[in-house]
Amino acid sequence: LAEEEERINRKLRGEDIKGGGGEAMETDETDGKKKAKAVAGDDAEEDEALKAALAMSVEEELTPVGPGLPDNFQGQYELFAVVTHKGRDADGGHYMAWVRGEKPEGAPEAEKIGDSEDTNDDWYVFDDDEVSPCKTEDVLKLKGGGDWHMSYLNFYRCKK
Repeated sequence: LAEEEERINRKLRGEDIKGGGGEAMETDETDGKKKAKAVAGDDAEEDEALKAALAMSVEEELTPVGPGLPDNFQGQYELFAVVTHKGRDADGGHYMAWVRGEKPEGAPEAEKIGDSEDTNDDWYVFDDDEVSPCKTEDVLKLKGGGDWHMSYLNFYRCKK
């Protein structure tokens, strides 16, 4: 097993492994005779498969995370809007939007929700032409089921 791992690692590094005889012996179970099988064709297929697997598993460049953000960005995000569906099936029901309110400059920190670190910020519910205030704890209940709101789309924005 260790030899096989080393052979595969050498192939992945692109080192020449041809010095190993190039042939393998295979036992024929029906008559007990050993046949020599040339594995050059098998090695070429295996080499291509290993190269393809390596190319898929190793990204040479980071993909951009967003416009105007550095390649190594790993920021924190916050939920700022939710679209919900209320109804028992996709053919019927009602859609609503829930949007986090902006905190005015210098406004005091909102109270915490229970024992968590989440703050009970102001949100607004947009139900057709009616807009109503609500709190973060109301948005956290949007897990759906039957006749209650199910979160359908969540919108996040960069926090830092």
